[in-house]
Amino acid sequence: MAREHRLTRMQALLQRPQGATMAQLMDDPKVSRATVNRDLHFLRNDMHAPIVWDAYNGVYRLDRQDPARSLPGLWLTPQQAYAFLTLQNMVAKIAPNLLGPFLDPMRGLLKEMLGRANFQLHGLDRKIDIEMPSMPTLGDLDFSSLLEALLHDQMVRLTLTNSTGKDETLIGIPTRLRISPVNWVIEFRPEFADKPMTIHVGQIRKVAQISEGAADSR
Repeated sequence: MAREHRLTRMQALLQRPQGATMAQLMDDPKVSRATVNRDLHFLRNDMHAPIVWDAYNGVYRLDRQDPARSLPGLWLTPQQAYAFLTLQNMVAKIAPNLLGPFLDPMRGLLKEMLGRANFQLHGLDRKIDIEMPSMPTLGDLDFSSLLEALLHDQMVRLTLTNSTGKDETLIGIPTRLRISPVNWVIEFRPEFADKPMTIHVGQIRKVAQISEGAADSR
C-alpha cells in the first residue's frame, strides 16, 4: 500500500472515539510494527498531528482536547502533486500581481511537503511557460476585495478611470469575472440598475467594500 494511502487509513482509525490499538494499525494496511512507529513519528513530528497514547485503554487516538489541530485531509500522489503545481504555475503566470500573492503560500507549503516526501520537482516551474496580454494594474488587496464581493454578492464602490482619463465612482455588485485572451472584464450591476454593465478590470483604480449598514442607510 502506498504511503499516502496508508496514512489516510491511519488517520481514519485514529479519529475514531475508541482510537486504535497497535495491532489494528498494523493489521489494516498489513505492515510491521516498525512501519507503524515510523508513520506515527512522521504524523506527530512533521505533520503536527495531536496523537496521544491512551495507556488505560491501550490505544492511540487523536487528542480531543486539541480541536484546533487535525490531521491533513489531503494526500496526493506524485502525479497529482505535479499536476496541482503545474496548474498553480500557469495561473500565477497569467496574473502574477493579482493571483500570485494568494497562491504563493499554498505553493510553498506544497513544495515543502513534497520535499519531505522525497518527491523530485525536476525544475517544474521553469519548464512550463504561458504568455498572456498585459495584466490589469489593480493591486492585490483591491483585487481581493473585488473577489470577496463577487463571491458573496456584496456591494462595493469602484473608482474607475474613464475614457477621458478622469476618475468616476460606481456603486453596485460585481456579478461575473471573465478572463479572455484579450482582456479581463468584470460584469457589474450598478445600484438601482436592472442589467449589469461590462467594465475592463484595467480601468479600476480602487475597490472599497460597503457594509450592510452603510448600504441600508443610502
